[in-house]
Amino acid sequence: MARDKATARAKQTRAQHRRSREARRSRFMLLGGALLSLVILGAWFPASALYHQHSSLASAETELAELHQQDAALAQERKNLSDSTEVDRIAREQYQLVSPGQQAYEVLPPTGSSASRAPYSGDPALRAPVAPSAASVLPPGTETATTQPPHTASSSLARVASTDKHSTPARGMLGRMLAALEFWR
Repeated sequence: MARDKATARAKQTRAQHRRSREARRSRFMLLGGALLSLVILGAWFPASALYHQHSSLASAETELAELHQQDAALAQERKNLSDSTEVDRIAREQYQLVSPGQQAYEVLPPTGSSASRAPYSGDPALRAPVAPSAASVLPPGTETATTQPPHTASSSLARVASTDKHSTPARGMLGRMLAALEFWR
């Protein structure tokens, strides 16, 4: 009998341990499921929205700070432009305007300064001379003048000056100059 009581107690304690283990396991599963649900819902719905709202709020704050700075600068500029002496100063410095009765003078740099040594990039004297061409400048079929025989190397200024207006220009610098100034005749 004592043995039966001991085995009955052992069975009872084993059953209690099993029930308590199952209860702990079910509580752990319930707690784990709830925690997993919270993580999924937190990551899926409001966390990303809150992050995006926070970043847009930060960018809006920096933009607002920049606009406040610009507003302060424009208010100072408006205050400065309400003064007529400031308007006169800007007109003189930026637009080279003068009041009626005044004369404006511009002081150029000295002749030996480095600014005067730099040539203007659009200066035609910097380009190489153009070689004369025997091709007609006029469209085909519009030439009416007769061509003269080619001149010898001893052609003179008088011979070039006496040639016809539409004749072939003489070779050489002087001939090209006369051909370029042909409209003066």
